Amino acid sequence: MERFSRLIILSEREQLHNTAMLAQSVGIKVQQCSRTDFMQQPIKSGVLVGCQFNSHDLTKKGVSSELAMLMQRCPVFIFQAERALIDPSIAVHSGLRGLIYRDEQLDRVLTALKTLMSGQLYYSRTVMSDVVDLLINKPKKLNSEVTAAATAQLTRQEKRIIGLVAEGARNKEIAELLNISAHTVKAHLSAIFRKTQARNRVELLRWLQQSNLIIDTQPEVARFA
Repeated sequence: MERFSRLIILSEREQLHNTAMLAQSVGIKVQQCSRTDFMQQPIKSGVLVGCQFNSHDLTKKGVSSELAMLMQRCPVFIFQAERALIDPSIAVHSGLRGLIYRDEQLDRVLTALKTLMSGQLYYSRTVMSDVVDLLINKPKKLNSEVTAAATAQLTRQEKRIIGLVAEGARNKEIAELLNISAHTVKAHLSAIFRKTQARNRVELLRWLQQSNLIIDTQPEVARFA
């Protein structure tokens, strides 16, 4: 899971956008520029792009050609999205990292920015659940031997974490549910991604649906003689 070191906010406003100022307030390195200026810049690693919502960017058919070109350069999320005008499931399947809605509370926006910069996707549990349902209905073939080998390598704790990810839990929630630290959760997820050859949570969910893995999300309880 790639962590990002810099955030680029794409906005046509000359003044610093509120989203950029919020990111700066929590120590995120931010640059703001227009889409045109960004497309002329050299591609750099470790950069996450926040694109201000445009109703033409995301339709029922997918992302616009302009947004697709941006996504080819860097990972992208949408901010100030209008709930009534956007289908989050299409956003997920198009490869967008997340959606921050215009009516989000301030603390939720800050949480979203931190989550996205840490390399995680930012979508609601309902959206992630819908993604799982789609993956169940439209499974993709995987090499059965590779899948079986990956399943055999997973520890019981890693299987619990996969189950909680499938339920839409974020790292902090997983840590609280399993009585472990958030740092330990990140370490487990890194091992899970390596073993399943998944690059992110969406690919992990796809792997899960095709692996027939039986999971138990309950924390292990110590037994005494």
